[in-house]
Amino acid sequence: MNVSLTPELETFVKQEVNSGLYQTASEVIRAGLRRLKVEQEGRLLHSPATLAELETQLLQSLESLDAGKDVSGKAAFRQLRKRIKEARAGA
Repeated sequence: MNVSLTPELETFVKQEVNSGLYQTASEVIRAGLRRLKVEQEGRLLHSPATLAELETQLLQSLESLDAGKDVSGKAAFRQLRKRIKEARAGA
């Protein structure tokens, strides 16, 4: 399998090999892919699998808001933007 990298990623891979932590570029790529896999699997664990689970999470969130346990709108949007960006990067 051949993989094309952007110049920035190619430089990063070379730096990692030169650091001595990895012996080859393939090791760096494999380590990165393993980390991506773990992140995606972790994200799936936190995502509702069914509509009923989603509804339960939404109700719990509403109860939390009613109890005064909320975050500012800016913080909420910051978190949403971060999640969207991470999801797009993983796609």
